Amino acid sequence: MNNQPGFDGNLKQFMNRLFNLGLKRGEVPPGSPGSFQHEAWIRRMLKEKASRRADLQTRLEDVLFIVLDTETTGFRPEHGDHIFSVAAARIQNRSVIGEFRCLINPGIEIPKEISLLTGITTKDVKEAPALDEKAEEILGFLSGGIVIGYHISHDYAFLNHYLWRRYRSSLKQPALELALLTERLTGEGPFPSLDSAADYFNIPCQNRHQADADVKIMSSLWMNLLRLCIEKGIETLEDLYIHIK
Repeated sequence: MNNQPGFDGNLKQFMNRLFNLGLKRGEVPPGSPGSFQHEAWIRRMLKEKASRRADLQTRLEDVLFIVLDTETTGFRPEHGDHIFSVAAARIQNRSVIGEFRCLINPGIEIPKEISLLTGITTKDVKEAPALDEKAEEILGFLSGGIVIGYHISHDYAFLNHYLWRRYRSSLKQPALELALLTERLTGEGPFPSLDSAADYFNIPCQNRHQADADVKIMSSLWMNLLRLCIEKGIETLEDLYIHIK
């Protein structure tokens, strides 16, 4: 255990940010998205959820982890790129207890190179709902747990860009990066891509760069990492943070 001055305070400050955040399905109010009242409610709920704190001593097996992946038309939301696919899985007690996936109409053409990578074309999302229509459902699915993903900063950048542009708010819950967790828990690496981490654990990679398929791969990866946590005696959120720090 690190006994340096300020370590306990920094640890608690970091881990206290792993709070439950998001919107429960039953909390969604009536009314059309985009109204002033609706947007004000979204902002208020995001702030209220930010006040909830995860217990440092919560056992990992009791924590709800939410694996998230998005597919986007590019890499720069501030330059007009948009989400066109979202998938997520809720994992608790080393079991998948819920899954979510949807296509999104980004309102722009999906570039040819992105279609070649993902297998999803502009025609595929032509009749899909806009993000405005699915935002509440997505936020609801992400609520109540700790979000994890591979290169998760990309997914958060797009979701937060949307939330700020639409509601002048953002996701307050931090996300844990699976690449970092894989390196710290295996003691090897680096693992620059999801493929490299999957190869290490002999996880089959099918339909890569499709959000739902990538979430399945990441879910399997996280199950393997949880097994390593048990083997290393990492039992709580505090233990996990100390190990990856």
